[in-house]
Amino acid sequence: MQYPSQEKIAKLREKLNPSLFSEFSVRYKSEPRGQFEASEGILLAPETTRDVAEIVSHCNTLKIPVIPYGGGTGLVGGQIYTGPEIPAVISLHKLNRIRDISATDNLVTVEAGCILQKLQEHVAQSNLLFPLSIASKGSCQIGGNLATNAGGVHVIRYGNTRDLCLGLEVVLPDGSVMNNLNSLYKDNLGLDLKNLMIGSEGTLGIITVATMKVFPKPVEEATAYLSVPDLDSAIMLLQFFRENFGGLISAFELISETSFQFVKKTGLVARLPFETIPKWAVLVELGSEFHIDLHERLVEVSGQALSKKLILDGVFANSEKQRLDFWNLRELIPEANSRIGAIATNDISVPISKISKFVEIADAEIAKLGGLTANCFGHIGDGNIHYNVFDLSGESHDNLELKSKIREIIFSIVNSLEGSSSAEHGTGRLRINELRRSRDKTYLSTIRKIKGTMDPNNIMNPGVLVP
Repeated sequence: MQYPSQEKIAKLREKLNPSLFSEFSVRYKSEPRGQFEASEGILLAPETTRDVAEIVSHCNTLKIPVIPYGGGTGLVGGQIYTGPEIPAVISLHKLNRIRDISATDNLVTVEAGCILQKLQEHVAQSNLLFPLSIASKGSCQIGGNLATNAGGVHVIRYGNTRDLCLGLEVVLPDGSVMNNLNSLYKDNLGLDLKNLMIGSEGTLGIITVATMKVFPKPVEEATAYLSVPDLDSAIMLLQFFRENFGGLISAFELISETSFQFVKKTGLVARLPFETIPKWAVLVELGSEFHIDLHERLVEVSGQALSKKLILDGVFANSEKQRLDFWNLRELIPEANSRIGAIATNDISVPISKISKFVEIADAEIAKLGGLTANCFGHIGDGNIHYNVFDLSGESHDNLELKSKIREIIFSIVNSLEGSSSAEHGTGRLRINELRRSRDKTYLSTIRKIKGTMDPNNIMNPGVLVP
């Protein structure tokens, strides 16, 4: 039987322990970039997987939309319901325990609500490394990282979140619990449903616990900012470093002149690594589990790159504090962008060999619109570029027609270069039309069939990911 939305919520309140309910405060009504807003909702804060299962089971019976909520840092609107019903927003912040860590197995078992930085600091006490590193590490949660298959600065060496996960516990749309907390590096028995859940953005179930890989903490790290003549040189430098360092490359980040200018202009950093800001630079970091004089080796190979005219200048971190300062600058670029105020933000990926072509075409097309500035930075080592567009005069900030035009320009360029308009942020609500336009009919039909089979009442994060 169908009930009006308010009546459904009243029935849900009757069935659940009052202690599970919390205030649906302002933080749950919008997302960081302010593109999606929710007017109504009820907030539930379960403490156990059993709590989550009970909530989801009743919501399924009553056909109440369920919106999983992690740290709220998602940038594509996946955590904000915009439909006509009153949703049940399930915040996982109380499921935050680190259950177990094994240095022998190089594994950690962690609940979905655990803050990423807390997990990193915890495993570091055992001289281990959890390598996922993104700008929102102080507030994002492991469950959200898994649900969006988060990327970050270390993908070049360790892979995306998907590559760091061995097993999951998931509450399915009918309230049943799939316990697959596998601690095996090799297991070909049956279908790998774990990888169906990772990146599904809460549309197929709610991740409650995960078994994640950890790694020996590097005993040596070497970090440098290297200015390069142009983007082609940056790509050639990446290849040159691969030939010399192989798997020791932990990060290879592209930073534009505009990025340096923005962090300086907003007062987020007092001093830049270069006296004269270069047009392009890369932040490179190497890591080794052995003592091999990595810093000296980085200086030596950079000197060879200088003789090949692949770099123009270099600044090397000579202390741990300087290394952290280098990374602090890089991680403050998104905050600087936010303070300046972008008209349009783009999280794209193209084959590494086509990055220069993308930037060349995009810059030319944006220039035709007049009065706009692009800030290009990101993870050049894995082909992921953040290309954000600004009107520094502020006149066009709320121009929806211009925003749409810019997004269409970038989408068309990315498609022509066989790339993706969402490299690491996910699909959410923001990119749903781009998904529909960039995938073939069979792909889209398969997504719908999976969703329809697993969630026939369409309660799990409706409007997200599934076109």
